[in-house]
Amino acid sequence: MELGKKNVEIIIEELQRIIESGMVKPGEKLDTIENLAKLYRVGRSTVREAISHLKACGLLDTKQGGGTYVRTRALESMAARQIRDREDLARLLEVRRILEVGSIELAARHRSEADLDELSRIVRHMEDAIGNEEISQVHDVNFHLAVAKATQNPLLGQMMESISAMMMRTIRDSRSLWLFSEQESARRLFQEHQQMLQAIRDRDSGKAAELMAIHLTKVGNSLIGAADEQGADGTRQGF
Repeated sequence: MELGKKNVEIIIEELQRIIESGMVKPGEKLDTIENLAKLYRVGRSTVREAISHLKACGLLDTKQGGGTYVRTRALESMAARQIRDREDLARLLEVRRILEVGSIELAARHRSEADLDELSRIVRHMEDAIGNEEISQVHDVNFHLAVAKATQNPLLGQMMESISAMMMRTIRDSRSLWLFSEQESARRLFQEHQQMLQAIRDRDSGKAAELMAIHLTKVGNSLIGAADEQGADGTRQGF
């Protein structure tokens, strides 16, 4: 990726989703700037600028000589956006299905060459990240956000952005469940997104919608099934 404002915005969004999803918890230390730059394939100056922005938003603190930490009160304003129980999970899955099946259908009809370039870039990064589940989850979320952007309807993009933190949580949990299954693998998850990209490239709106519906049905079945099992044995109340 080229250095510039767009890259800074991307890294800001990635780090914010990591914080909001609980992948790095309040009081915990972020990875080093050098490692984050390598992970996201950007320059260190881009990462520094993104961190400065999140510090200004009150999400991060930098300790002299000691790295960058998530502020202990950073998530209080985001509490309403977290998934608390099975009912919240079911509602999010309903919203995702309504938004994303319709979005990919529109994306297949209206996508630009720039949209295809962006989706292709994300899918390439997904393939490169096979075996690195933390970064794979980020690319997974970005794919779905890029599909919404490719509809050319800014309202859809804004709606997807508004639930991106909760999406990160469901994507993280569903991928974890799938990767423990004999039927699924990281490469298979990558291939599903590759197939959706191809349908968008072919302007096959019906096929694209069908593939997204199948994908989200798997997400729902995995997560709701796991939530029911955990609720039944009492080991976890909520998702």
